[in-house]
Amino acid sequence: MLMALLASPFYMSKLLIDLLLQYRQITTEDQSEILRSFQHKVIKAGDRLIAAGSVARQLFFIESGILKITIPHPTDKDMVYHFMKEGQFMTFLYSMYGNIPAQQNLEAACDSEVYFISYQGLVRLYEKFPFLKPLIDEIAQLAMAQMVNTKNMYMTGDALNKYQLFMREERNVAVRVALADIASYLGMTPQSLSRIRRKFAMI
Repeated sequence: MLMALLASPFYMSKLLIDLLLQYRQITTEDQSEILRSFQHKVIKAGDRLIAAGSVARQLFFIESGILKITIPHPTDKDMVYHFMKEGQFMTFLYSMYGNIPAQQNLEAACDSEVYFISYQGLVRLYEKFPFLKPLIDEIAQLAMAQMVNTKNMYMTGDALNKYQLFMREERNVAVRVALADIASYLGMTPQSLSRIRRKFAMI
């Protein structure tokens, strides 16, 4: 019964509406129309939703799984800058609103499900529901502040302390993404991370 409920379109959409309802009341009719404007997509680990150098054309809502923001490296693998978890909107607003190329990539860090809406569809929603743009912008600004705070936590301490902090604050991410992504996120090599994990297991 639970698995059937989890698979239903209503349940999968409820997370998005619940987020909006944290900030204001929305009628049931308006909720339904907002949800109908989004499309559902299943993505695999490594799938790229926005490529650096291209203009962001869609707004995503993470229904399940984890997305990662990566920064291109000229000679090495892209650097993982941040992980985004379920229940969050994600795009590069500066790119989408400004019609300028994004400087980062947005990719799936593990198998995930997202809802998405095109920029044109989003503009139509903003026109029909004037409250929606400031609402989504506010949610995005709060997510940005949270991202900065998270990054600041890892600015000090040695590699072991950073990994301990990561396991304490983002364990839900740690068990779902690749070790290479964790190493990149924490600013260390995969080999160093492996040694640290062995030390951590003995603590």
